[in-house]
Amino acid sequence: MKVPDNILFSIFQEQDARIRKNLSDKTLEISTGRKYQGISEDPPATYNVLDLKKEIAQLSQYSKNRLFADTSLSYIDLNLGKIEDSLNLLYAKTVQTKNQILQPNQLVAIGELFSSTLRSLLDRANDQLGGNYIFGGASLTQKPFDENTLEYKASKESFKVWLSDNYKVDALLRGDETFGLNVSISNAKFSSPDTNFTTGGTLNIKVGATNISIIYSNTQSLKDLVDVINSNYSNLLSAKVSQNPDGTYSLMLMPVDVSKDISVSDTSGGDFDTGATDFYSPNVLQAVKRIGDKLSGAMYPDDSDLMLLQRAFERISFRRSQVGSLLSQVKNLQPTQESLGDNLNKQKSDIEDADLSQSIMDYTRYKLAYEALMRIIADQKDMSILRYLK
Repeated sequence: MKVPDNILFSIFQEQDARIRKNLSDKTLEISTGRKYQGISEDPPATYNVLDLKKEIAQLSQYSKNRLFADTSLSYIDLNLGKIEDSLNLLYAKTVQTKNQILQPNQLVAIGELFSSTLRSLLDRANDQLGGNYIFGGASLTQKPFDENTLEYKASKESFKVWLSDNYKVDALLRGDETFGLNVSISNAKFSSPDTNFTTGGTLNIKVGATNISIIYSNTQSLKDLVDVINSNYSNLLSAKVSQNPDGTYSLMLMPVDVSKDISVSDTSGGDFDTGATDFYSPNVLQAVKRIGDKLSGAMYPDDSDLMLLQRAFERISFRRSQVGSLLSQVKNLQPTQESLGDNLNKQKSDIEDADLSQSIMDYTRYKLAYEALMRIIADQKDMSILRYLK
């Protein structure tokens, strides 16, 4: 049966358009490496890819945050290690000074060592990484410690970065916490540790979550009060008579537990009730300055100075151990984040990327089909398609 030319031409047009479309699609797949070129081709797949891209972008930010935290905490750890070394040196020099008979000029020379070391410690406390102060907390660009008073002036919040949807870490620390000492020294000063108090009263002391009250009377001296505290609360507190740089004496209290905070007040109207702040807590820098000032004034250090330096070293070591633990957690996140990133990218690739070997095979198959179609038409009409179209 003879096939009418118009039917044959319609069949040819339909098959020609379909095969050409397939060839064009496969050519585009091979050149771009993508299965889909627009949302309309497969909306669900495209939206899945968009969601995956959002997750990948978020994970990339978390990875950058982790790298920032890793870098800053590693630098902080190194910095605290150097501070430990300096405090160890000062402690050894103080022990030596306390145990030897030295001339005033020798004491002053050791005071100069304290002063130079203090300048070095201040530089480390005000150190920067990438323009951010590592001990300035969330302030970032505000210098943490005043160069004259050595007081902390920056943010009371640490600078945190998110490492996952529900986990964040301190990347830049608060200097008041890092360099803070859990030591309280009375603002009340006495001319002698052996002279009885003028007016008795009550010390209200809080160590961690424990509250204690210690009554003192006008029949006791500063030295007597220290003996009472050490005899009855040795599991909680250590007390010392501390000579001030001006030659007067104060009460120094320190928790046995390096991790516990201490606060002391006296609202009884006794000799330790000096007003708004009955006891103050020096930071590491101020503690070094206190002892250095005594030595510069040709004064010998006492047991309270050794206790103060020992606690300064312990607190820095305690903070450093916390940083080390945090740094370990941050480093352990790297393989987890990398594995998650590989998984997300694979999911995206499975949806979005073309299988090039399969695309090439399909292209070859469509090309052969097109050539076969041309031969069929030519055989059916015994002429080339170009002649037919004429």
